[in-house]
Amino acid sequence: MLRIPRDECVNTETATRKEWIDTNGLGGYASSTVINCHTRKYHGLLVAALKEPRGRFVLLSKLETSVVANDKEFLLSSNKFPGVYHPTGHQFVDQFEQGLYPATTYRIGDALIRKSFLMIHGQNTVLVCYELLEGKVKPALRLRPMLAYRDVHKLTRENMFLRPKSYPEKNGRKIQPYEGMPPLYMGTNRKSEFFPGPKWVYSVEYLMERARGFDYQEDLFCPGMFETSLEKGKPVIFAASVEPLGNLERLRKKEIARREALFEVGKDRSKSVQWLKYFSDRFLIRNPSGFASVIAGYHWFGEWGRDTMISLPGLTFHAGRTEFGEEVLAAYAGLARDGLLPNYLDQNSDHLAYNSVDASLWFFWATQEYLKAGGSKRFVMDKVYPALRGIVAAHLDGRVPLCGLDRDGLLFAGNERTQLTWMDAQAYGRPVTPRHGAAVEINALWYNALRFFLELADGEDAGLASRAMEAADRLKANFSLRFWNEDDNCLCDVVNHAGQDRSIRPNQVFAASLPHTMLDYHQMRAVIANVQAHLLTPYGLRTLSPRDPAYKPFYHGDADARDAAYHQGMVWPWLAGHFGQALLRQAEDRAGTKAFLRTYFKPILRSFPEDFGLGALPELYTGNPPHEPRGAVAQAWSMAEAVRLNKLLKEK
Repeated sequence: MLRIPRDECVNTETATRKEWIDTNGLGGYASSTVINCHTRKYHGLLVAALKEPRGRFVLLSKLETSVVANDKEFLLSSNKFPGVYHPTGHQFVDQFEQGLYPATTYRIGDALIRKSFLMIHGQNTVLVCYELLEGKVKPALRLRPMLAYRDVHKLTRENMFLRPKSYPEKNGRKIQPYEGMPPLYMGTNRKSEFFPGPKWVYSVEYLMERARGFDYQEDLFCPGMFETSLEKGKPVIFAASVEPLGNLERLRKKEIARREALFEVGKDRSKSVQWLKYFSDRFLIRNPSGFASVIAGYHWFGEWGRDTMISLPGLTFHAGRTEFGEEVLAAYAGLARDGLLPNYLDQNSDHLAYNSVDASLWFFWATQEYLKAGGSKRFVMDKVYPALRGIVAAHLDGRVPLCGLDRDGLLFAGNERTQLTWMDAQAYGRPVTPRHGAAVEINALWYNALRFFLELADGEDAGLASRAMEAADRLKANFSLRFWNEDDNCLCDVVNHAGQDRSIRPNQVFAASLPHTMLDYHQMRAVIANVQAHLLTPYGLRTLSPRDPAYKPFYHGDADARDAAYHQGMVWPWLAGHFGQALLRQAEDRAGTKAFLRTYFKPILRSFPEDFGLGALPELYTGNPPHEPRGAVAQAWSMAEAVRLNKLLKEK
């Protein structure tokens, strides 16, 4: 349970840096800051992943709340407008809690009112529950829904196309603001009265968007006001949904029971690790096509093949969700094509982008982790092996687009115009980290894939297995000769026609962490020592050595400025998992090494940022201390690798 006290909530400077998110297993979510003052265009109380029209949309942006007692109205909302916060409801906040779901408590005189948010799993439905915990009065509760009804990446302005009329429903209303968009059903569990009063609220500002260099002002539409009474012991539940509303008390009770059971699935001696496992579930989704998948991060990421394969072990196999993980493996196996897995599943269409060389190679590692966690060999052979076999055959046959093997067995990929590895940022119209040629982690992954395929191959694939054996042996014989950097006693990052790229980056760590390695013991120790000296921080690994002239320690400015620093020094938490595994692999004192890792990585293994996404690990941290959290507030592979590394540290 995370608690934010009153003194941090009443200060808008600190409160607006603390964000919460609650998800529904469909890719939709509710999210805001602890004082419910939106700072991003991505914030909203009902952000729905729709099948028609396809995509994610902010439908219900806010629910402006006030209570009326003794003929005085107290406004509990907070919004940023040009030059001012209005209303200033944050002054009434007593505390914020993030447990099984987020909740804000308000104190007005002797009255204590708790407002909690709950997305319903498997539905585009949000419940906002109001409870009078203390107080002798029976205040009136007024609720004013504020609609955005637009794509999650865009903003809306007052327009002539909106249809303002709403229609009666039992204890509620239905409105369909735009043609081609689904209706929104709104209502309460207790008898309420709706007062139509359609109006636009102008120039709501989102400060995080301004800081990120994007448009940051929006107009929201309010169709009217719901009013009901609030009594102790009789909670008021407001619901907003794209479906007709049912019994709201029953719906809320069922969802809370589901979450309690989910929390128990991740039972752990360490409460912090148990919460880590619980919150990691928010990335597992069933998209509008019914496809079991992984959201790479919130708020703006979608489904990425590479991120899915890297995240899957920690989110599922090592967190008590094996069946869902199996479904994801089988689903992606069906998408393999020409030796590749899709790197991007477009949320706005059925388009699949096969534009990464490593997603299919991480697929092998995810399957290895599945078996390591006690998965079924029969499942692998029936559902996954055909895709693994096809990937190996396509590479050996030279059928993989923009990829090929050289005479030394190294896997080359891409050209000057492509970015096919995980370091794929572009800024000012060009790649930031050109890595065409033979990238070190791609070849480490390819070798691991070949060896794992040989473990699985049966007699029917003897011919392919023979070729795979020859390719693996040739690669191992030449890997160190081509990649070793004698000056720094480590591995180069890329080898191509121009020679060796000797930038000190974390990609070399995979050559020491993957199940099958081409390094000997002394090389492994040298690689780890180099990474420790240049890249290690308590929050993960830097993406470039600080001694490099291209090193960028900070992450700010517009999109180009941020992308230029993305892989040029930023710290990525997900890399801590593979660093920890590599360090343990060559450790002489395993117990001492585990103690070191447990203590050193405590900020990402046993805690969450206090001034960013609550109950989540972010996408990245800045390169220089104090290593501020940046990027997406909740990132799948950050959470997943923290779960996996915690488990590694407990293994005997």
